[in-house]
Amino acid sequence: MTRALVIIDVQANLFVAPRAFRIGEIAALLDRKATEARAAGVPVIFIQHEEAGCEWERGTPGWEFHPSLAPRHGDTVVAKSFCDGFRNTDFAATLDRLGVDSIVVGGYASDFCVDTTVRAAASRGLATTVIANGHTTSDRPHLSAADVVRHHTWVWSRFDAPVSVVPAEDIAF
Repeated sequence: MTRALVIIDVQANLFVAPRAFRIGEIAALLDRKATEARAAGVPVIFIQHEEAGCEWERGTPGWEFHPSLAPRHGDTVVAKSFCDGFRNTDFAATLDRLGVDSIVVGGYASDFCVDTTVRAAASRGLATTVIANGHTTSDRPHLSAADVVRHHTWVWSRFDAPVSVVPAEDIAF
């Protein structure tokens, strides 16, 4: 089984007020996992959201990767404009090209892009591990970010698909 680490939408706008929940901690954790993956020869794929007319607009400071967690030489960047990392992107082709049949996922937003990409991967039969303590979101009008993160971690851990939820410290590359 060939694995890849997939980091979803951890971009600069998440680090400005209002900051995404625990974003500094999440970025540091994902950077450590990326360093481990690279050292083990595991591909690291960054998915980068872009959307015109907002803080995710291509070319704006908020769209860029934050210096604390940015692609390095040899990493792959996949641009997307929908919550689903597979929709209208070269993500599936990238996984095929790299011979990847298993992904480890973390990033932003637990309730949108991470969730949609995890479900899409599972629907494709791709073995998917969500980093239990490696995803985040922002407060929502009806629910705190901490509750959203907790809820999605619980949901993914109960899927009847090839999805597992594992703390970062228990994931080895």
